[in-house]
Amino acid sequence: MKTSVKLAAVALSVSLLAGCAGPNQRTSQNPLLCATLGALVSGAAISAIDDGDSSDAVVGGAIVGGLLGLVLCSADEQEAKPVMEAPAVCADVPPAGALLDAQGCAFDSDADGVVDGVDLCADTPAGVEVDRVGCPLDTDRDGVEDYNDQCPATPLGTIVDEIGCPLPGEKVFSMSGVNFDFNSANLTGDAKAILAEGINVVKNLGGAIAVSVEGHTDSKGSEQYNQALSLKRAQSVVSYLVAEGVDAAKLTAVGMGETSPVANNDTESGRAANRRVDFVIVQ
Repeated sequence: MKTSVKLAAVALSVSLLAGCAGPNQRTSQNPLLCATLGALVSGAAISAIDDGDSSDAVVGGAIVGGLLGLVLCSADEQEAKPVMEAPAVCADVPPAGALLDAQGCAFDSDADGVVDGVDLCADTPAGVEVDRVGCPLDTDRDGVEDYNDQCPATPLGTIVDEIGCPLPGEKVFSMSGVNFDFNSANLTGDAKAILAEGINVVKNLGGAIAVSVEGHTDSKGSEQYNQALSLKRAQSVVSYLVAEGVDAAKLTAVGMGETSPVANNDTESGRAANRRVDFVIVQ
């Protein structure tokens, strides 16, 4: 066979196999088909080169072509680059109701830890402790936030001013019942336990707040006697509060006698309610 024919056959074989492995190949998705084509082409080329005289050469060429086609066609799969996952844009998944920025992330304009859209108090000052909806805490529930409240333990229901302190005339604590020994100003053990709450109230009042400790009696006995007894009992309470660390300058003992009953003195329960000591704001 002429040399030119042999060269043409080789060129055809190489070009077909190169097309199988090239960037635009259509057979690389089917390695078996590519290997078959390689075997056919290579076998034919070897046959042409060998003048068709050797069947062994043809078989060998087919085997080599098939293997070469299989290798070339699967090369892309071996060289494929791994798919990289895009990094997360938001540090946290936005909660329901949150306002979102251009990247779809929730934002917290006052940096209180509660995102906008959920935050009901979006202009909280820096560093102020807030609740789950982003509003400053109001521990005593008097309507004045803790960070502005100068009397942070005001009893529930007490009317307060703009800084959270009780208004003059407001009663902030009351101790009623049998709290003194009979016909005496000596505090009982139960009375001292009850006064623990009153001590806490007074200690948490603002520095300028003064308290009138008012003693009251029922209507049994003479008015003069009850007046004197009520003052002694008020003084006994003041002495106990001072011994427990309350500033004496804040306290004034006042005897009210039987003049300000809160219940009917005709019943035992009414008289028990009238025997009391009240803490009343002076200023």
